[in-house]
Amino acid sequence: MSVFRHFFGFSVCLIIGSQVSASQHTPRPAERKVLTLEIASHPEATRHLSLPALERLSHRTYAAMLPEESHISHWQGVPLSLLFDEAHLETSQRLRIDALNDYSALIPLSDLNAYEPILAYRRDDRYIGISERGPLFIIYPLVRHPELRTQLYFNRTVWQVNRITLE
Repeated sequence: MSVFRHFFGFSVCLIIGSQVSASQHTPRPAERKVLTLEIASHPEATRHLSLPALERLSHRTYAAMLPEESHISHWQGVPLSLLFDEAHLETSQRLRIDALNDYSALIPLSDLNAYEPILAYRRDDRYIGISERGPLFIIYPLVRHPELRTQLYFNRTVWQVNRITLE
């Protein structure tokens, strides 16, 4: 009788626990919004994107070696120029890139045409974890344009990007 009571009690706990767990919907990590896009002159146009939404956009792959590294990595991501409507780009001056650690950098829109920096979400065919300074990283084509290997462009290579504002 005691074994039956323990088995019955354990079964009831499992059933109740599974019902409570099923009723609390938490989004899968892939569904979480990882990026906010804003237009300073049109706050109503603010958008929040998930990683899968970014992956559906056209992408590029660049080879780049970060300043403190000794090997070249291949970064895949969305060209920054694709994140905003062409009409808004024509009337703006720059992008403000904000990171999770409150760092921010300004990227002139002329860089979008001249160097086509990307918002990278993969490094060497792997997603970039937060502990690896991800999930999003501004990358310039530093191998194709070695003249960019200066402090000015290293400062624009922002990691842990969470907000981009068109100003």
